[in-house]
Amino acid sequence: MGLATEPLTKKKIQEELSLSHQQVRRYTAELVNRGLLQYFGPSGEYIATAKGNLYLKKKSIHYDNFLLDAYDVSREIISLKPSNTLLDARNFMIRYNVSRIVVSEDQRPIGIITEKDISKYLYDSFTEKKLYEIMIKEVMKKNLVTINQNSEIKNCTRLMLKNNISSLVLLDDEGIQNGIITKSDLVELYAYHFMNKYLSKDWMTKKVHTVDLYENIHIILLLMNIHKISRLIVVENNKPLGIVTIRDLLPVGFLFRRDKSPSILSKNVSSKYLEQRYIPTRLTSMLVAKDVMMKEPITVSDKTDLADAAKIMTRNGISGLPVVNSNNKLVGIVTKTDIVKALDKILHVR
Repeated sequence: MGLATEPLTKKKIQEELSLSHQQVRRYTAELVNRGLLQYFGPSGEYIATAKGNLYLKKKSIHYDNFLLDAYDVSREIISLKPSNTLLDARNFMIRYNVSRIVVSEDQRPIGIITEKDISKYLYDSFTEKKLYEIMIKEVMKKNLVTINQNSEIKNCTRLMLKNNISSLVLLDDEGIQNGIITKSDLVELYAYHFMNKYLSKDWMTKKVHTVDLYENIHIILLLMNIHKISRLIVVENNKPLGIVTIRDLLPVGFLFRRDKSPSILSKNVSSKYLEQRYIPTRLTSMLVAKDVMMKEPITVSDKTDLADAAKIMTRNGISGLPVVNSNNKLVGIVTKTDIVKALDKILHVR
């Protein structure tokens, strides 16, 4: 973003940073969404905003010598009204590449709806209504956690971990929403300020939920709901071949239907969940992990610096990295939560 202290085009960004056209489009959209970059002039050039220049100034100084507050690393809120539909929420998530929508009235947040909420609804509800017939207020979480925009970052990490949430809505002194800070923002902060602190193996989650190439997507979504996770690693001989995330399933979510009739469940599903029976219908009965997974997932070594893992997540827009040993065998996974835990520990021992 430092290039944008003067007006520049996407072509210039592409040449200076050796990025593909798709990468430039994704990165500029993300910076604009966060309020750090803005369009400049009729020629489609970009320039850093006042907030962006402040961020650059602070970023150029070593973290020990300054303190970022929540607003410095926040992004613009994507919001809908409680009267909007579940289909609106799904479409906004896909369109704006976000995993949560803030539900607000008169610029005051009253709830939040996430990808997990939508996936859970797809299987937990027996309603015959279509997604466009269900209002967001019927599904959203009302116990929204907020924080003042001037709060220190360490308060954000502690609040997220304490409440097991992935975002905090920022409020100004009048209680008006003024941004959102997510685990992605905190991961980016860690990536560029905390090199040589930890290795991936120090904070990775060792228990990894996996499926094989031919697991049905109905069972995959069921497993995600049971274990309260957002991704499953697709493996063969304990080597990662792909990743399936909730977002991978959202585009085909409208095909999911729950039925009370018996069906055969995966061996991965514990017997305690046998009362949850599903019948895949038509097309979805033939969709398996191999059809929807992200192939050849990016992996990191267990000896990779955790900050480098955070950079990979930030640059590629992913929230989990399989960790492999010297034999390319899966030994764990580094998630955004793991990195936030590491950041929280660093900030609270200062």
